[in-house]
Amino acid sequence: MARAEAATEVARLRREIEEHDYRYYVLDEPRISDPEYDEMRRRLEELEAEHPDLITADSPTQRIGAPPSTRFAPVKHASPMLSLANAFSEEELRAFDQRARKGLGGQDIAYVCELKIDGLAVNLTFEDGAFVGGATRGDGFTGEDVTSNLKTIRSIPMRLREAVPGRLDVRGEVYFPRAAFARVNEERRRLGEPLYANPRNTAAGAVRQLDPKVTAARGLAMWCYSAAGLRVASQQELLDRLSTLGLRVNLATTRVCADVDEVVTFLTEWRDKRKDLEYETDGVVVKVDRVDQQERLGFVSRSPRWAIAYKFPAEQATTKIEDVKFYVGRTGTLTPVAWLTPVFVSGTTVRRATLHNMDEIARLGVRIGDTVVIRRAGDVIPEVVSVMEEARTGEEREPAAPSQCPVCGTPTEHEEGEVAYRCPNPDCPAKRAESLLHFVSRGAMDIEGAGPALIEQLRERGLANDPADVFRLTREDLQQLERFAEKSAQNLYERIQNAKRRPLARILYALGIRHVGETTAEDLGRWIADQLEPKGSLADVWGVLRGAAAEELTAIAGVGPIVARSVAAYFHDPANQSFLDKLAEAGIEPELPAPAPTRGTPFAGKTVVFTGTLQRRSREDAEALVKRLGGKASASVSRKTDLVVAGATAGSKLQKARELGVRVVDEDEFDRLLATGSSSGPS
Repeated sequence: MARAEAATEVARLRREIEEHDYRYYVLDEPRISDPEYDEMRRRLEELEAEHPDLITADSPTQRIGAPPSTRFAPVKHASPMLSLANAFSEEELRAFDQRARKGLGGQDIAYVCELKIDGLAVNLTFEDGAFVGGATRGDGFTGEDVTSNLKTIRSIPMRLREAVPGRLDVRGEVYFPRAAFARVNEERRRLGEPLYANPRNTAAGAVRQLDPKVTAARGLAMWCYSAAGLRVASQQELLDRLSTLGLRVNLATTRVCADVDEVVTFLTEWRDKRKDLEYETDGVVVKVDRVDQQERLGFVSRSPRWAIAYKFPAEQATTKIEDVKFYVGRTGTLTPVAWLTPVFVSGTTVRRATLHNMDEIARLGVRIGDTVVIRRAGDVIPEVVSVMEEARTGEEREPAAPSQCPVCGTPTEHEEGEVAYRCPNPDCPAKRAESLLHFVSRGAMDIEGAGPALIEQLRERGLANDPADVFRLTREDLQQLERFAEKSAQNLYERIQNAKRRPLARILYALGIRHVGETTAEDLGRWIADQLEPKGSLADVWGVLRGAAAEELTAIAGVGPIVARSVAAYFHDPANQSFLDKLAEAGIEPELPAPAPTRGTPFAGKTVVFTGTLQRRSREDAEALVKRLGGKASASVSRKTDLVVAGATAGSKLQKARELGVRVVDEDEFDRLLATGSSSGPS
């Protein structure tokens, strides 16, 4: 066939295939049989093979064509993918409504209610109507480039049905339909492979597969719910517009409510009906409908004031506690875990549930052999919530507090004022294994493929006794492991090498220092960066921390006395210093955070005092925000004070501020200062 004739035929086939994809995957209204559809695709593939120059990125044949990736590239979002504040009760929802109406001067508010899909949030980018890229939410500002994998999801169009000039960013949720999830698990059961726990986690894992063909085989789908780049007057109009563009929008379960009372009716209706849906949902997203009202309400921290996520009550079930065993964490904390008669809860089979600590066991009155009510807290973490004492037979027995570590046998420690029992042995095999797992985990050094099975093999073979050993592994070491051929060993080796360069906060978090979570690690990282600016090696970082006393660390925003003592003790410990030296020698390069802004922020160079009780954050968190924006948080009011933020029950500091003529704002105004980013700041 001549090229001109082939080009015409290719264009026709693409149009028809895109139309049938839209009708099948978006409208669920197929017009042709599967064999007819397959024949059209086969013919298009033949023509493109004969004329490779006719292949374009938006062709239906390119949905599963990218080679396997070895690492996902970071993608900075054009606008942040913000999280939503949560409401867990009708009272909290009505409080949200009151805040919104107060912010709008008492105006009536219509709300759009959308079911909250239990999946993975992604951003789709279209240029002049063509799909050109997709990314995960990540930390809200930077995600991972998963374009090749998203192209395999048939409900995502390769080209919009109407031309939209320039760039259009569409946000939505990729999810695993219940039927597809059941089908995949049935196949895994047939092959004797471990079953996936739940659709949400499996969907997230499928989107982050290195091979797009694996993603394609999962049968994922997507609902779209927001966009940047379309001029509309309301959220409902936005959803309608997305639908006309050929994007899959959940209009059938979306409702515009005239007021909060109608919102409550919607929630009640879907609390039970959700079980009949083809996807999992854990709540309802409630949004102010009018865009002009959204703009007036604005944002606070990382969430909008005009939207909230109402979470359905966690699903509960009844089962029996067969035993209570203690799990040893990376810091040595022993957590009691109830081993249960398996029971199905919120879409997954639950065999274990946390009991948190011995105080919680005493509060609940839990005994081995009890019939208990369990729930998946936040529909994720199973926990025991109550005991059915009327079901007792008299044969139940109380679980004993752990007198020794169940793994290494070391006598446990129980510090006064703490509820936790701990294993103090630094060489406890369980602590070392958990420390290794934590070090390579996604929130830390993020070495994909380094899961529990790999860590167990590395430890058994003596290849990795501490996290530093991971970076000394060779290709030959990895090829010794079970199920590691030359190619898989090479891939893992490359991921380990790539992980040698990570943000400093991740490295600090990966160390597993007691009381240091991800947020505190970021606070420490910013302080260290100020000492080393503009750059520094890992050895330089360790030098700063080894030289810091606990008293000095308490001056860091977000670091209190307990955290400061824990950090100082860690870096002054000789055994830890030896391990830290090994890490530095392994070639890890920290990416230092940008220095805290000192100009052009609302609080740059300003002294701020907080008084009274804040409603939306602790005083410590508020002070940390001011410090991160170049300001100073003070404990007392003086003539040098620039701003006083007065919460509920403010006392003498508020009175003194008025006497001195210092500007006073409430928490709402403080939030507006944070959201606007005004360079003038408080004055």
